Amino acid sequence: MVLETGRVVQASDIGELGTLLAIRAPDIASRARPGQFAHVRPGTGWDPLLRRPYSFCRIDRDGGEIELIVKALGSGGEWIATRRPGDALDLLGPLGTSFVVQRDTRNLLLVAGGTGIAPMRVLAEQEGDRRSVTLLMGGRTIRHLWPSDRLPAAVEYVTTTEDGSFGTRGRVTDVLAELMPWADQIIACGPWPMLAALSRLREDLRRGPATRVGRNALLDAQIAVEQHMGCAMGVCRACVIVTERGNERVCREGPVFGLGDVRFERGEPATVGLDR
Repeated sequence: MVLETGRVVQASDIGELGTLLAIRAPDIASRARPGQFAHVRPGTGWDPLLRRPYSFCRIDRDGGEIELIVKALGSGGEWIATRRPGDALDLLGPLGTSFVVQRDTRNLLLVAGGTGIAPMRVLAEQEGDRRSVTLLMGGRTIRHLWPSDRLPAAVEYVTTTEDGSFGTRGRVTDVLAELMPWADQIIACGPWPMLAALSRLREDLRRGPATRVGRNALLDAQIAVEQHMGCAMGVCRACVIVTERGNERVCREGPVFGLGDVRFERGEPATVGLDR
């Protein structure tokens, strides 16, 4: 983990997903791994006080650059989202745990929802030349999907939209069953309801026949949990969720967890972490 002053080199609008910032930050880029995040200072003064966490959306170690998807939420998010080439950003990172792609994985299935596309894009770029990769992404409309021209050509891209404006009408869970028999490993990131739906599907499979094709890939799936944070150093405990091991911090024990380890039935992140 390092504290580094990054320099914005490019800013692009990505539909309803937000602003994509390309930032020159060679020290962080050299250490970053998919699933980890940067904690960004949202201004030059003390208001807003708390930094904002953003998952790496691209890691270019050779070029010394990272990319972050920033939504203009609140005064802090809006300040970061409006940075333009030449502007400086105070960055702390990389933070958190990362995904692990197994060496014997031949067919890798990535599942994304909303800004959860960020670490999935990193994995798509890093793994697309090593194994077969399919990216399944869902969004409310076509403007909530990641542009296909920003993915490696070798990656198969499957999409769903709730309004049917592009791809299959519905959600990622409506298509997942068709892709699971192909997958050796599944990795996902997205909003809490999407991950909870994957967890319910996992439980159904766990109770079903052990011979079902694709079952083990979902049983062993890894997920990255999106969560509000305070310090991102594990001190304030503002990002606690309930897991099979008890209360754990998304910023330190996560954001990457086993799908089967998170106790989604205990409630959404705003309410989990409380003994009931």
